[in-house]
Parts: sequence; structure tokens; C-alpha cells
Amino acid sequence: MLVIAALVVTTVSDIGLGYAAELVFGVGAATWIAHLYAELLGRQVIAREPLWRAGIRDVMVDGSPILLATVLPAMVLTAGRGDAVSAEVTRTCAIAVAFAQLVGICAFVARAAPLRHAGWIVAAITASIGIAVGMAVVVLGH
Repeated sequence: MLVIAALVVTTVSDIGLGYAAELVFGVGAATWIAHLYAELLGRQVIAREPLWRAGIRDVMVDGSPILLATVLPAMVLTAGRGDAVSAEVTRTCAIAVAFAQLVGICAFVARAAPLRHAGWIVAAITASIGIAVGMAVVVLGH
């Protein structure tokens, strides 16, 4: 959702200059760092002992999907740098990629969940809510 919000506020000149890709990746990186901080702090409060490298590495890997969610939209935005593809088309494609990733994550969770059919129902509801919120962000951002 943060990637979609970042994409909505990008301008044509941001895309042409390459700033949009940096903005999207920056939002992901900042979110990942915030996730790391909160997770490590929470683990330290619960365990009441110092964290070791393995625990820190686990938290970093656990949060890696936050960073990975920015890669494809940022790559699409990079294609809009210059005059090969129009900036508006590039932004629309990047938003579509972000929505596709949202639906893909929901499908992955449904497949991995031990609930069989109920997992797919939950995934469909989650994807629908995500798409509705994302569309509201897109509409309100324009």
C-alpha cells in the first residue's frame, strides 16, 4: 500500500528524472528500517536479553518482502526515464504492477495457509480490501 501511495504522488518530471524510482525504493527502505526497529525492540522487551546476530539476521530476512515489494515498480519507473515510454504510461504500469503484487501476496498466503478453501476466501477478501484501499489512494491522489 505504501508503494501505491508513493506512486500516486510522483509527477511526470519525477519519473523522467528518475526520482520516482528512488522515492518508491526509499519508501520501502524506510518502512523496512522501521519494521526492523520495532521488531528488534519488541523481541528485546519480550526476551529481556541482548539480541545476537542470528536474531537480527532473522528479523532482517523476515522483513525483506517489504524491500522486495519496491523492486518491480521501481524497475518499471526506471523504464520511464528518458523518452522511450511516456511518464504517465510508466506510472500507470507501475501502479498495476503494485496491485498485481498485492494480489499475488494474497494468493501465496492462501496457498500456504493450512485452511484449504477458507484460506482462499480470506485471501480474496484481503485482496479486495487492499484493492479498494489502493484505488481510494489512487483516486484521492489525483
